[in-house]
Amino acid sequence: MKNRIKNFFICVFIGLFVLVVSGSPLVAEELELFNELMKTWDKERVLALEFLDEAEKYYKDGDELNACSYQEKASIAGIKATESLLKAMELRNSTDNQDNIKAGLDKWKQLGNLC
Repeated sequence: MKNRIKNFFICVFIGLFVLVVSGSPLVAEELELFNELMKTWDKERVLALEFLDEAEKYYKDGDELNACSYQEKASIAGIKATESLLKAMELRNSTDNQDNIKAGLDKWKQLGNLC
């Protein structure tokens, strides 16, 4: 079950990256902000996946307290990543699949509320 959640989020991240990069061109100031948002997205995305790995390890060991702690950390990082991605998409005037991205954001929020 936990692997399916992780795989789902990995697929979502890859798909979202492709959508954002294919948007409209930006002026220099917008490009700087876009690059910063994408750095935040990448950093938080990696953190979220690392936290999910840790949570999975703790669940397998039967340590629900630590598992929940890491699951909540994954949720926070996933939310930050997805919100940065949504802002980057807005800069590029790319609204393709924005509903799916917002649904992914809701999944990250739900993940943090499961414990």
